[in-house]
Amino acid sequence: MKITIARFLYSLLVVILFTQNCLAQYNQPIDSSKVIEQKADRNKLALVLGTSTLTLGASYIYVHNAWWKNNIQTFHFDTGADYKYAKNIDKCAHVMGGLITAELVHDALKWTGMSDNKSYLYSFILGTAMHSFIELKDGFAPTYGFSVGDLAAGTFGSAIPYLKYKFPKLKAINYKFSYYQHDRFFYDVKREGKADWIDDYMNHTYWLTLTVNDWLPKGSKAEKLWPDFLCIAGGFGVDNTLNNYYLGYNEEQFKGLGNYEYYLSLDIDWRKIIPQKTGGQIILARTLNYIKIPLPTLRLGPSADFDWLFL
Repeated sequence: MKITIARFLYSLLVVILFTQNCLAQYNQPIDSSKVIEQKADRNKLALVLGTSTLTLGASYIYVHNAWWKNNIQTFHFDTGADYKYAKNIDKCAHVMGGLITAELVHDALKWTGMSDNKSYLYSFILGTAMHSFIELKDGFAPTYGFSVGDLAAGTFGSAIPYLKYKFPKLKAINYKFSYYQHDRFFYDVKREGKADWIDDYMNHTYWLTLTVNDWLPKGSKAEKLWPDFLCIAGGFGVDNTLNNYYLGYNEEQFKGLGNYEYYLSLDIDWRKIIPQKTGGQIILARTLNYIKIPLPTLRLGPSADFDWLFL
């Protein structure tokens, strides 16, 4: 994930806090029998759109002044270096960024009284628009360029909530992230500014988890035996042989090197533990479901290994 994306996501903290405060006002039990199609409250909608616009504008100004103010280039596409950078693990981070952005936008739009169908659809559109905005800005950057791959990853992430709404079986699948400093290669590089953990891809792992019971036949023996909250997780990362690129040794030669790592683990679906009856409970479970907790993990490649508590 490029630093611009990281700064943008940090700036979304304002939207996160705003959304949580909004939903806190609806922190009472949900009665599905009383849910009806509503029209969005214009004042609330204006507040949501205004807050989002101000946040995006502030992030744009910050990035412009901090990084590119005196070195803007003519618009250009990425020439291929982006697909070697971090061995494309950064694309997984763009998916996560798109997912979180779309879910936040959905929450805010739902708070205005907008229907689920519209709020999920518009969250996908607005999430994609936000990523397009960042990529367009990268197109004028001296060291980056407009990356179709980054935009595609962010767009896919933004589409996940809408796809889950349209195809409920997909709700059993969660996309998660874990980070732990297994080594310090990334932080030992001499650089301008501070090393940001969000760019330390050698210590990132991205996961797809499946809530098994949601896919087992209801009432079957297997469904009764398997714990409702227990998930199977598949992980993906890159090992520290990528460190030569980060350490600056002959950058072009080492860019794109590194071995992919594959993991098989267990995980927890917090929606099955935390009651999903209030807005606050829903937010808490979903937030926890972004993070893969340490549990017994088998590494399948590039070499086999086992860790009782892998993060």
